[in-house]
Amino acid sequence: MTGELANSTETVSSALRDFFAAERIEAEDGFLQTRDPRVAVLSVAGLALAVMLTRTLPVVVSLGGVAVVLAWRSSVPLRRLLARSLVVPLTSAVIVLPQAVLLPGETLVGVAGFAVTDAGVAYVLLFTLRVGVGVGLLSLLVLTTPFSVVVAAMRDLRVPVAIVWVTAITYRYLFVFFDELRRLILARNSRTAGEASVHRGWRDARGIAGTFLLRTLDRGERVGRGMRARGGARPPSPYGRSRALEGGDYVLLAVALLAIAGSGVVRWIA
Repeated sequence: MTGELANSTETVSSALRDFFAAERIEAEDGFLQTRDPRVAVLSVAGLALAVMLTRTLPVVVSLGGVAVVLAWRSSVPLRRLLARSLVVPLTSAVIVLPQAVLLPGETLVGVAGFAVTDAGVAYVLLFTLRVGVGVGLLSLLVLTTPFSVVVAAMRDLRVPVAIVWVTAITYRYLFVFFDELRRLILARNSRTAGEASVHRGWRDARGIAGTFLLRTLDRGERVGRGMRARGGARPPSPYGRSRALEGGDYVLLAVALLAIAGSGVVRWIA
């Protein structure tokens, strides 16, 4: 598979693999790193819930400010946090971009015979920011807390075993899936010479997508059989690292509760 489509697919695959395989900052003596894992999981989930509840741009910006302050206090470079968090909101923006011309409102500019409205632009901006802040908060949790500790905290919080299993397996095997996609593209490129036409590029893309799906299903079956052979029917029992709560833990919980309450009140009165 050659051409721009191949380059774009390989770039996205490499970027996503780097996103999940990036070096964490949990060794730093920052604010989130020293919090009880249960408190960190609950608080980040609460802040993410507040982002989901709000429909007001100033509230989303305020919650984004909270994420930036947490990153600063946790010694997480803002540039690195943005690099980890931009892929998903930019993709979401592309998906909802048609709403800029579909939603009724005052016309801002005409593009190719379509009217871009103020309501449409506001919707796209708000949706993108909400996704970006939510992903940024989750990225903070992953960057400052080892994933095994997050899983242990979920078990301590009595999260259903099925959800814990799905979360753990999805995280672990995303590495494998993206590596499989990269190898498929590399194999196709090594067997293709010269520049391919757009039609040829799309045909190769369909072939790779089908092969990737079949290999993914086969890998999932083999992983499932391997887990059952090793006693995978038992609930996960990760090592916990719970400790006595400190003042910072209560502060973080209070911030999350205030964010949820504030978002709910603003949405109710707006």
